[in-house]
Amino acid sequence: MATVRLPGGPTLSYREWGRPDAAVVLLLHGLTSSSQSWRNVAPELGERFRVVAPDARGHGGSEWMRDYSFEALRDDVARFMEQAGILAAIVVGHAMGAITAYDLAATRPELIRLLVLEEMPPPDPAMPPKPFPRKPDPGADYDWRALIAVHRWRNAPPPSWWERAAQIQATTLVLGAARSDLRQDRMEELSRRIPHATFTSMNTNHGGHEERPSEFLMRVEPFISWYAK
Repeated sequence: MATVRLPGGPTLSYREWGRPDAAVVLLLHGLTSSSQSWRNVAPELGERFRVVAPDARGHGGSEWMRDYSFEALRDDVARFMEQAGILAAIVVGHAMGAITAYDLAATRPELIRLLVLEEMPPPDPAMPPKPFPRKPDPGADYDWRALIAVHRWRNAPPPSWWERAAQIQATTLVLGAARSDLRQDRMEELSRRIPHATFTSMNTNHGGHEERPSEFLMRVEPFISWYAK
């Protein structure tokens, strides 16, 4: 794995696949996961794209920090792109990574060529509320404070986060999962609020790109094919 030191921190680890001369697909993983979660789809995408997958702060090989707000996660992605020489990317996010990508698209539209939001939790209060761990898991490769911060956001997301949907100008694919515990009707509602979005669903659980990579690729590859090398 390679690393990049962002100005003022943190240091992020990342994996890369594919063609260095092609359009960039930036993959953002979910909570308690890492860039390794994309291992089943990144090589396939890499046949026609440059595929880059960073570990979010506090996850995988990236540095642990005190701040795990979505604003910090969003700014990390923008600064990572700058340090990696990525002017704009097809941004694909899963769960926590999708929330990060959603915020990036709303606030930094020049960085987004296309947007894929896989199983993004709609900004509704989680029901039932997400629990907070009482102590760290000794075997985990993530900072338990990141889990607390994201669960706190999930339990009481700012109402203004729904309004950000209208600010997204990128053509967007909102990708749900029929066997997920997330409310698919609310995810579909989110897609209707994004000006240039469509909604589709996979016959998978929440981690569709890991459980059924071929089905994930069947949905995503046609959507991004215009930029393929």
